[in-house]
Amino acid sequence: MTNKVVIAGGGTGGHLFPGIALAEEFTQRKEGWEAIFIGTGKRLERQILTQWGFKLVRIPAAPLKGGGLWRKIGGFSTLFLGLCWSLALLHRISPRLVIGLGGYSAGAVVLAAYLLRIKRVIQEQNVYPGFTNRMASRFAQRVFVSWAEGVQYFPPHKVRVTGNPLRKGVLEGREKKRSEKEFTLFILGGSQGATAINRAMREALPFLEEIKEAVRFIHQTGKGDYHWVKDAYAEKGFLASVHPFITEMATCYREAHLVICRAGAATITELCAWGRAAVLIPYPHAADDHQRTNAQVLVQKGAGRMISQEDLSGKRLAQEILLVYRNRGKVQKMEEAAASLGLPDAAVRVVDECYQLLGMH
Repeated sequence: MTNKVVIAGGGTGGHLFPGIALAEEFTQRKEGWEAIFIGTGKRLERQILTQWGFKLVRIPAAPLKGGGLWRKIGGFSTLFLGLCWSLALLHRISPRLVIGLGGYSAGAVVLAAYLLRIKRVIQEQNVYPGFTNRMASRFAQRVFVSWAEGVQYFPPHKVRVTGNPLRKGVLEGREKKRSEKEFTLFILGGSQGATAINRAMREALPFLEEIKEAVRFIHQTGKGDYHWVKDAYAEKGFLASVHPFITEMATCYREAHLVICRAGAATITELCAWGRAAVLIPYPHAADDHQRTNAQVLVQKGAGRMISQEDLSGKRLAQEILLVYRNRGKVQKMEEAAASLGLPDAAVRVVDECYQLLGMH
């Protein structure tokens, strides 16, 4: 056996970035470790993992939920093929540990690790776990959950509440104070943007005229919406820094007084790690409506406010912004509530548990 860890899953930034955080912790904590990702080979996976310098190996994978009979038959056929590929890959790579992140490809890899008697764990990012991780937990030896509310969905003796791992770069500068020159709004719709949020923000600007001189915007739009969003701020005369994609997220969180965003697991975790107030607009088509469940946890704890996408409009969004802007005491309470939920050392906790499983210190 070599000091290799296989990290399986992905397809979205919400799955990939916790995996990258764990890969960083494994490879930087002790010399001689190598992290190898197994996924579906989607463009986003290739781009992100290439950027961070990690190797990606592709296996066949397809969803098992939804669709008609033929789609299910096709999904199980692909799962069997993916299992065969995974058995061959793990035999060749010979890792000491397999970590499943959820997503189509993770289930076959965790099952293959079980059959080969390789140590295996899974990590769940959301409050309500995805189908793959619910199934894979039967074969895993540890289940790392991000939220205490998620413990109920897994075998209790396997579960550890660790938080959701974050890349070190996302946490840089948390000790620095933000600028109070303007009230800063940070708008993001996930790694690929969210057109519904972008449109609502454009439509909200006329309702925010009264605070125009006192606010500034940082807005991640996604590639497709960048130009018209940037033009909308310029036409209305608002101070705005607009980007298709933001790599240096830490700077944005440090400056933000209010974050307007989706409720994906990575975003929720970042809000809590930084202790930032938020208006959450869950993506309505997420699997099992998990973003709404994520958002509800923050709302119930007083750490955020929520607008469902069917209720989203420029006027409604502006009302939420003005409500928070006019009540700085509310901002402080939301920030304190968010910070109380944060576990910024989640990657360290997970790797510590993995070392224990491996009999290492």
